[in-house]
Amino acid sequence: MSKVLLVVGHPDLSRSKANAALVDAVRDLAHVTVHDLYTTYPDFRIDVAAEQALLADHDVIVFQHPVFWYNTTPLFKQWQDKVLTLGWAFTMDGSPSQLAGKKAVVAVTTGVPGEHYTPEGANKATIETLLSNWHATLRLCQFDVQQPMVKVYGTAFGLSDEDLATAAKQYSELLASYAA
Repeated sequence: MSKVLLVVGHPDLSRSKANAALVDAVRDLAHVTVHDLYTTYPDFRIDVAAEQALLADHDVIVFQHPVFWYNTTPLFKQWQDKVLTLGWAFTMDGSPSQLAGKKAVVAVTTGVPGEHYTPEGANKATIETLLSNWHATLRLCQFDVQQPMVKVYGTAFGLSDEDLATAAKQYSELLASYAA
């Protein structure tokens, strides 16, 4: 059975509707470990060795966060900078990293509806284009990047309870599929 680590980077999951619904949908899956960065590190003092051990102990890593200014949240960005280090998470000589071959999934929520994330929309780009730094990071770390990116749009404007329930169910099914 593959072990899944869900790394959640929401600044206040207790006040979140969409991110909390996604986490709640998978929390009871036996092979999923939910790791809330903001609860674990409210002081932003990241235990790098503990984080690297968590990553090493799992087969599938899911990176979940709301989109903040077309990027991750502040603590999640600091986590990337501190944990994904040269020689451990990536190499420059082509040798395997400690993360080589692990599956990676990116799951994001946005405040505005999906039509904002089109070449014709308000953002003039897709969410994949705006978050291409994620894919570059994951490729550098030699992850097996899983497609498609999980996206829940319109959390602040227009996401219905029914749409959120559907998204949560699909998220649960996706993470459950890694149990085999």
